[in-house]
Amino acid sequence: MSLPSNDTAAVKKIYKQYANFIQSDEENILSEPDAMYATAFNDMVIIANYDKDYAAGLLDVSYKTVTRYQKEEKKFSALQSDYILKTIVLFHKGVKVFGNNESFNRWLDKPAYGLGNIIPRSVITTVTGINFVMDELNRIEHGDLA
Repeated sequence: MSLPSNDTAAVKKIYKQYANFIQSDEENILSEPDAMYATAFNDMVIIANYDKDYAAGLLDVSYKTVTRYQKEEKKFSALQSDYILKTIVLFHKGVKVFGNNESFNRWLDKPAYGLGNIIPRSVITTVTGINFVMDELNRIEHGDLA
């Protein structure tokens, strides 16, 4: 599995840190994440290669709020934490299925037949959208392309 080129060592470290969540998702074990410290935001930004302001908007806060949370060692809400975890798991699965980050990102930006020709990146802005795309990645992984 090829990892994003932005910083392979950092990406491997992040995936290792979230290994339990990745494994739980792959085994279809339902688990509610605990509220996560705001530093997890940086992990999501690295993995998904998101702009920090864009990523903060996905969590329904400003980047200024994220930095304040980080300085004060605050935790995100369970909903925000779930989004961060699901994003990390999604990108891990995408790289696993497509072999590298570049191929996965190309797939995210094109209409996907299995998603009714929806562009996957347009729906991964919510946990429901991430789950929708994750289901398609599972189908692709298992050769169920019909």
